[in-house]
Amino acid sequence: MRERSTQEPVKAQLRSASDRSSKVIKDRESIEAVVEVPGAGRLVLLVDSRGGYSLRGRLEGLESDEAARQGDLIAVGVLRANGIVNVHPERGPTPPSTS
Repeated sequence: MRERSTQEPVKAQLRSASDRSSKVIKDRESIEAVVEVPGAGRLVLLVDSRGGYSLRGRLEGLESDEAARQGDLIAVGVLRANGIVNVHPERGPTPPSTS
């Protein structure tokens, strides 16, 4: 059985570029946002309730297991009260930033 999180729910607000639509999403464990770009592929942002995140890119036309073999991880890190700790796959961790 899964442990229940004592953390506050993860909350996201999604808006269209034209500001014509907006949606608030809340979940106790994690939120995944997928942005598809026709002719290019998609970006997948996953944020969990502990502040961890990952950003992945998938090129259009690649099968899902082939995309996983291609190492589609762009960045991972942790959101903290004093900033963001980024881990870039090629360079390693960067210190917290307040941006």
